[in-house]
Formats: sequence, structure tokens, C-alpha cells
Amino acid sequence: MGHSLLLAKMSRSTSSSSSRTSRKCNCGVSLALVKSWTTDNPRRRFLTCKFYNPSTQYRGCQYFKWFDEEQCQWQKDVINQLLLDKKLLKCESEMLKVENEHLIEQKKIMSEKIEMLNLKLKLGEKQMELPSNGSNEGHFTLATMFKVGFVLVVVVVLLKLLGRSI
Repeated sequence: MGHSLLLAKMSRSTSSSSSRTSRKCNCGVSLALVKSWTTDNPRRRFLTCKFYNPSTQYRGCQYFKWFDEEQCQWQKDVINQLLLDKKLLKCESEMLKVENEHLIEQKKIMSEKIEMLNLKLKLGEKQMELPSNGSNEGHFTLATMFKVGFVLVVVVVLLKLLGRSI
């Protein structure tokens, strides 16, 4: 029935009842209650020797007996589909973590670029404020030029208004 094909992923039950603890395998030790995770018997529990090692398939004294009754096919199908969905969600979660780390790194790079551009902008503004020969003679900042231009526009408008009313 494919008992040796049990997957390495097994879980041992921590609960113990007096009927289970009194049962012993051929080694004379209490039996272990283990879950099968094969596609033929998903989540179906069985009793086995405590020396059973699912990763090496070493079975101790070879004692084996199903604890649960066999499942209906639809139960197997549902459990197997849920297990597959769980694996897919885990993979998707890992992919999203990697993508998130990549986006965090891109954000860091973009922040550094913005900081560099802001520094260049400030440097450019400082260069516009400083005269090329080192003196303040004949030097106007952009803001000063706008103020002067605004005052000139206001004066022209006022003169035109006064010129009409005279």
C-alpha cells in the first residue's frame, strides 16, 4: 500500500491516551502516532515504532498500523488541493518579499538621486547669486530682478492711469 513512500514531512502527535501508551511495538517501546502526508493518504494518522525516521525511511522494528480509517476520495482531493494552494501561496509570498526588497532598494536609490538634484539646484542658485568677478558690483539676484520688474510695471500702469485722468 506504499507505506515506504511516505513523505519526509511527518508530524508526531503529542497527545497520548492510555490505550495508545499501553501498546508497544516489537522493540518494546510505546508506539508513535504519526501523520502521513502522501497524496494517497493525506493527513491520515498511523501507529509506528518510535524509532521510525521519515527522512531516512528507517522503521525500527517495522511496526505499522493505520490509526485512522481510510478517507473518501473527495476528502483526499480537498486536502491535497488545500496543500497545493498552501504551497503556491507560500511561493507567492516569497516572491512578493523579494519584489518588496527590490522596491525598497529602488526607493533608496531614487531618494539619493533626489538629494543629489536638490544639492545641484542649491549650488546653481548660489552660483546665480554670486558675481563672476567676486564683487557685488552690478550684481542682481533673480528675485531682485523680478521685484524691479514688478515695480516698473506698477509705475507704468500708474503713469498711464494718471495721464488719462489729467
